[in-house]
Amino acid sequence: MRLTKRQLKRIIREEYSRLKRKGLIREGEIGYDEMEGNMPRGATDLMNVARDAFEMGDGDSLVNHWMQMIGVGAHESGECEMEDYMAIQRFEQEYNPNMFDQEHMIELLSHLSQDCIDMLYGG
Repeated sequence: MRLTKRQLKRIIREEYSRLKRKGLIREGEIGYDEMEGNMPRGATDLMNVARDAFEMGDGDSLVNHWMQMIGVGAHESGECEMEDYMAIQRFEQEYNPNMFDQEHMIELLSHLSQDCIDMLYGG
């Protein structure tokens, strides 16, 4: 089943709200790597969203959406840098759509700019 961007965003917002109401999501969580300056602010939250999406069977759709957003951000809107686009391309080459790989996700998020993380976080 294919989802439009609008449908995926709605599903993510609804699921996020549901999990937040249950107390399963803590906003503003800062991970060790963020405190050490190894990852941009908000990267830990994005990693948690990705992990949850994979657990619900929607991880591949989320990652594909991120790939599209970064491509548009780098080539059209200017919200991302070309280095961000190159990082997502490297990620895509080793990406397994059937499982969440935390180390691989950390590698990606640590190579994205703060502007790109902010764009993904808001989009």
